[in-house]
Amino acid sequence: MKSGKQRREEIKARRLARLSAARAPSPFIPTRTVPLGAVAADPAQLAHNTTWSSLPSFYIDTPFVCKDCGAHEIWTAKQQKWWYEIAKGRIESSAVRCRPCRLLERARVEEARRVSQAGLALKMEKKNNEN
Repeated sequence: MKSGKQRREEIKARRLARLSAARAPSPFIPTRTVPLGAVAADPAQLAHNTTWSSLPSFYIDTPFVCKDCGAHEIWTAKQQKWWYEIAKGRIESSAVRCRPCRLLERARVEEARRVSQAGLALKMEKKNNEN
């Protein structure tokens, strides 16, 4: 069991950690200065996003861990700009898979779709032959 003093020190340390995380630059808070290496966002291209939160004014490189293989990757600001502004992705979405795992997942989904459509075609052919 911890003493009250130890407990207060833990609480204080957690508060300081939250405060330092809150002070980190966020692309969703409009600022006059853009961090080094950031890519400016085009608000006109983000009009498709209907969100209550504010839209980013710039994109910064964001690290993530691939949910399939566990590889540590970086979603670059340039990739984010393409995803949100050109491909019209949802602003709430973010990268979850590395490139090799994305290609594998895409192939898996395409194969499942092909098998499903082949099964449906076989079912329809069987139904038409009965009539």
